[in-house]
Amino acid sequence: MSLALTAGIYLSSCSEKEEEIITDPQTQAKLSATASNSSESLSNARVTVGAFTVSQLTVGTQDVEMKYYAKADLSAGISLGNLTLKTILNAGLQNSASAKKSNVLISGGESKFSLIGEGNTPEGNYTEATFRLYKNTAANANDPMSQKSILIAGEIDGKITQFWTESEKVIRAASSTSTGVEVDQNTEIVLVFEMDKLFAGVDFSSALDSNNDGRIEISPNSPDGNAAIFSKIESNLETAVSLRKR
Repeated sequence: MSLALTAGIYLSSCSEKEEEIITDPQTQAKLSATASNSSESLSNARVTVGAFTVSQLTVGTQDVEMKYYAKADLSAGISLGNLTLKTILNAGLQNSASAKKSNVLISGGESKFSLIGEGNTPEGNYTEATFRLYKNTAANANDPMSQKSILIAGEIDGKITQFWTESEKVIRAASSTSTGVEVDQNTEIVLVFEMDKLFAGVDFSSALDSNNDGRIEISPNSPDGNAAIFSKIESNLETAVSLRKR
């Protein structure tokens, strides 16, 4: 019985490893992140949503996973409804992109492209990426990202404003099309933080500077009493990131 149990565990382990082996043809690709209004093209442009003019956005990412339809299956003419989504476990791109990193997506008021990871990955159509927000616990106390996973800075009606969170929730970024993002021959996939969706339903005219320090703070246990705005932005995160091709 002991031998049978050991053999069973071994076979199960081998089966799991075989499932993780990538057999589809691969190509080199990059995963980057940027910020934009959803109606805008992906370019370096100033980001203003309602009363909030954003000058800085930094987002921490880790534990990236992506799903795709294999190019060979698509070329065979199999309909999407009959295809099985695969994950890119153990691909160089996923391993590289899963490292903990704080990414600057807006600087000086203009959106930027920040490289999250690069490496080999299967050819195909990528339908979604998930990642976990990364709270930077390694930064020293003088680093603006210390103990934060997202930091947004700017102005509301001329007053210095800052939003930040320490959440490490998992975010799903889906492709804007059902066919996904085609990855073939050095493609750059982009996680797009759509600022109008992130701030959807937020009335920034109600943002307060209750402690009269000249700054509007929107954060956990906000000293300015902006808890409702903080909660709304945090909840919007779950639908504010999309997957596109640069």
